[in-house]
Amino acid sequence: MSPRRSPPRLDRPTGLGRDPASLVAYAVRERDRKEKEARGQRDANLAYDEVWCVVDVDDHDTLDQAMAAARKGQVNLAISRPCFELWILYHFETCTAACDSHQISRKLRKHIKDYDKRLGRDFPFASHEIARERAQRADPDHCEPNRKGRNPSTNAWLIVEVIRQSGRNR
Repeated sequence: MSPRRSPPRLDRPTGLGRDPASLVAYAVRERDRKEKEARGQRDANLAYDEVWCVVDVDDHDTLDQAMAAARKGQVNLAISRPCFELWILYHFETCTAACDSHQISRKLRKHIKDYDKRLGRDFPFASHEIARERAQRADPDHCEPNRKGRNPSTNAWLIVEVIRQSGRNR
């Protein structure tokens, strides 16, 4: 008998590697579970303030379904087209021409030689404002959650802004 795996906590980033619709459904269930727990313990601090999912456009057939479910379930989707690595690339350079995930990976390897979905301590996290500006120049209309932008585009910067604002409000 194998040990029982506990579900990932959603009060920290959780990588599920699922299609967008499954990811949104999971996020809604977990958000609802935390709200029920908060009511049961009469502690509003147990509920989530916001729920975000980060997805790529890639070749997912369920993205439109996920966007509709996210709107209905009050979940925010940050969508990158063609892939999330575009947001990382924007920390280093501009990319405004339509591209695919292989082209993004090739460009990213110029800056992060052994990129493998993890960022080292030397990543220029402080360049998020430059990355946001580059993302907004590439697709000025991609400035709200649950919206698919043109190629290339990302609104991952929205999460950074929410986190920064949250830090100011404490």
